[in-house]
Amino acid sequence: MMMNKVLRCITLSALVAAGSVTAALAAPYEPPVAVSTPAVDSAVLDAYSGDIHGIDVQFTIKENGAVDDVKLLTSSGDAAVDASIVDAVSSWRFKPASDSDGKPVESFKTEFIDFKK
Repeated sequence: MMMNKVLRCITLSALVAAGSVTAALAAPYEPPVAVSTPAVDSAVLDAYSGDIHGIDVQFTIKENGAVDDVKLLTSSGDAAVDASIVDAVSSWRFKPASDSDGKPVESFKTEFIDFKK
């Protein structure tokens, strides 16, 4: 009998802890919304003659809406194009994601930058 009570307490404690962890790791309540997304420098793209026509870019949207930690998940094969994409995305601004209390939170995003001619 005593063992059943102990097991129930352990099980209940584990469920409460798991629920707390799940809530802490949950996605933001409201996703970020783009406010300003200047385009990649068209002169650089016009000079590009490679076969790749788009790149996935991963970045962090900070609590103030600024973009940080921009990473190209692939490369165009052209350093000028890659740098221009990183520069453009770094200048983007967002209304930040927010938690269920409406407090701004850091979030992460991946965007496909299409530069087909």
